Amino acid sequence: MPARGLIASNGIEFVAGFLVALLMTFIIVPWLIPRLKERGIAGKDLNKPSKPDVAEMGGIAVVVGFFAGVSVLVAFNGIANTDLLNVSLSAALGAAFVGMMDDLFDLRQRHKAFLPFVIALPFAAAVDPHVVIPHVGELNFGPWMMLVAAFAVTCAANAANILEGFNGLGTGLGVIMSLTLVILAILHNRMDGVYLLIPLLGALIAFLWFNKFPAKVFPGDTMMLFMGATIAVAGILSNLQVQTAFLFFPMIVEFFLKLRGHFKAENYCSEPGNGFLEYHGRIESLTHVFMKHLKINERELVALIWGIELAMCAIVISVDLVL
Repeated sequence: MPARGLIASNGIEFVAGFLVALLMTFIIVPWLIPRLKERGIAGKDLNKPSKPDVAEMGGIAVVVGFFAGVSVLVAFNGIANTDLLNVSLSAALGAAFVGMMDDLFDLRQRHKAFLPFVIALPFAAAVDPHVVIPHVGELNFGPWMMLVAAFAVTCAANAANILEGFNGLGTGLGVIMSLTLVILAILHNRMDGVYLLIPLLGALIAFLWFNKFPAKVFPGDTMMLFMGATIAVAGILSNLQVQTAFLFFPMIVEFFLKLRGHFKAENYCSEPGNGFLEYHGRIESLTHVFMKHLKINERELVALIWGIELAMCAIVISVDLVL
């Protein structure tokens, strides 16, 4: 059962929303970088021998670009269900706000888990309680859907953040996941989530230009929590909950590895000398596995994890088409 009629699309507005989100983000990031540094909002790139200072919290530009793209979509085509749009955007923006507080004030992990859940409750109360299980049928969560959907949004927000730490890694994963969900939504003709995914995709692609190796800006939790929550909200809107969950497979693996160390481990290398990343401690991250057992540099590590995500996305799309 599709979501409750967010839009009726003719296609052209998606192109406009994508381009506006991309251009807005691309313009804001270089303006934002020196201003963040002037205010001391910067972090050291620990995977480089020189450990240069890099502007943090650049994800603000992605959030602004995203909302500019959504505004263009609304202007082009109007809205069939403004209430659903508003609560969808509030869940995404709320996650960005929590991420911003974490970037500025270093929130505890339990706060980053609890706050997005509470903020997502209005969205969760508005969505269709039916979940489509591919090639099986529908599962009706009834009134429990409010808790299930809010939990899914907060899990996705924090999952997107758990594998970040290398130039372009999290941003690239977001691009791959968003594009895959757009393809799945088109295949199933469930376009409500695309209303959020297209602006997100445009903003992330623009940000990746500055965040790729060697990074000029870091996304911060501002972008990572926002990105994960928006992908989850879009997946729920398009009734692609099961497929969306599988797209988070690398992050799920990362969760259980981090669980070994009670979520105290960092993804960074132990030693970035000789052009390669080395790790000497206990394996508590997917990145630790590759750094410890492969002679690999940062570009190769990021490309490898992107490749794993691309393979997972290809499997999800293939299974969805074949079965």
